[in-house]
Amino acid sequence: MLSCDGADAWRNGNFPIAFGIAGWYLLSSMKRRKFIGLSAAAVSISAYSRAADAPAEKPILTFGLITDVQYADVDPEGERHYRESPGKLKLAVEWLATKNLPFTLHLGDFIDRDFKAFATVLPLLDGLGHPVRHLMGNHDYTVAESEKGKIVTTLAMPHDYYRFSDSGVRFVMLDTNDRSVYKYPDGSEHDLECEAVFKKMAADKVLAAKPWNGGVSATQLAWLEKELADADTSKERVILCGHHPLLPADAMQAWDGNEVLAVIDRHPCVKAYFNGHNHAGAEVVRNGVPYITFKSVLHEPGVNSFSAIHVYADRLQIEGNGREVSRVIPLGRA
Repeated sequence: MLSCDGADAWRNGNFPIAFGIAGWYLLSSMKRRKFIGLSAAAVSISAYSRAADAPAEKPILTFGLITDVQYADVDPEGERHYRESPGKLKLAVEWLATKNLPFTLHLGDFIDRDFKAFATVLPLLDGLGHPVRHLMGNHDYTVAESEKGKIVTTLAMPHDYYRFSDSGVRFVMLDTNDRSVYKYPDGSEHDLECEAVFKKMAADKVLAAKPWNGGVSATQLAWLEKELADADTSKERVILCGHHPLLPADAMQAWDGNEVLAVIDRHPCVKAYFNGHNHAGAEVVRNGVPYITFKSVLHEPGVNSFSAIHVYADRLQIEGNGREVSRVIPLGRA
């Protein structure tokens, strides 16, 4: 207990007699004022401690995110420094492994070319200590024709497109290569159909009509509609993911971005759309839904790009590294 030396002297019988009654009253008054002051300070400190000790709002879910590692054992081409990707991926894995996450997303283009590149980068993911949920990108298909059918199993994906749930959040993972001029073996039925679609888009001067883009089939679009309707009914939040952007409408957009957007508009369960593909990144909000293009690992020597994503009821908090800056993005749709 805090005390005054004079009060201790009085209590111990050592207080000078000359101090007298007036001195005693003076001391009592000083002691009382000091006690009141100390009590007020104690209340203030106690209130501060309670505020400091109050639990911070916890996110509904936190997970890792990486995209466009795009490794190849080749010399740099412009800003693309292919051989640096494994070192950057290793650093990303080391950081994400400290976060005790349930999973990490990789949004496509894990390699750039040559199927054997998977053997270099896939083992690096083991250091995470949790699963990686992959999507395929256009560069994952720049392999031999005979190897295209092995990519899904190599990346331990259940299907070209699929869904999974965690903590009441449903992740719907699209295959935006489903209609493209690179996914299917040359001359196959699917390849010929996609070539015809591409030629018509090019003739109509559609901005997204580029050979590095792709889209979803009618079958996949129907599957998406069913998944989102089910999530609406079960009151699950949905984060929709694809390799290609749905927005902005530019030369990197998915071929049928507008068709997918129309499906999203019908389903309030969709809270956000995540993608890679455009290495520079982008961010567009449409009808309260953020469409976020995450930046690639590949670009800029010595500069990385990866994130931890914290999902709250009303916002996303992106904890970024390197080129991917930290920011908070409101979720505006009810």
